[in-house]
Amino acid sequence: MAEVTLIGEKLAKEGLEFVFGGCLSRCQGCEIKISCCGLEKNRWYRIVGVRENVHDCKVHSDKVKVVEVETIPLRTSLQGTSLIEGSRVTLGEKKCDVLDCENHRLCFPTGIEFGGKYHIEKVSGSVDCPKGYKLKEVLLV
Repeated sequence: MAEVTLIGEKLAKEGLEFVFGGCLSRCQGCEIKISCCGLEKNRWYRIVGVRENVHDCKVHSDKVKVVEVETIPLRTSLQGTSLIEGSRVTLGEKKCDVLDCENHRLCFPTGIEFGGKYHIEKVSGSVDCPKGYKLKEVLLV
């Protein structure tokens, strides 16, 4: 089910994907902030519909447009033999000093919130790890 939010008029295009970074201090006195700030911080979203309604905004240089968005599952890697689709996990802090690893972005994707609670939507194959960790690719929501 899609949620409704506001985004800069120039960005309001179907298919655009973004991470919601949270509400800004400049938004605090705004009458329509509840529409902009209702998404979950650090989650990925995709615009699935653009409406014609536009509003003035103190943050965007142009106006903001009403859009419908859906949550995009977060693709990452998790360690464990008992990763079960549909289960809930709290992400523990990960540390890795192998920055040139081909899977570093998978292990530390934009928008990941360590300590955050997620549902495992899908468990995929194994992930090669130069440190020898037994990792699986997962989609989290």
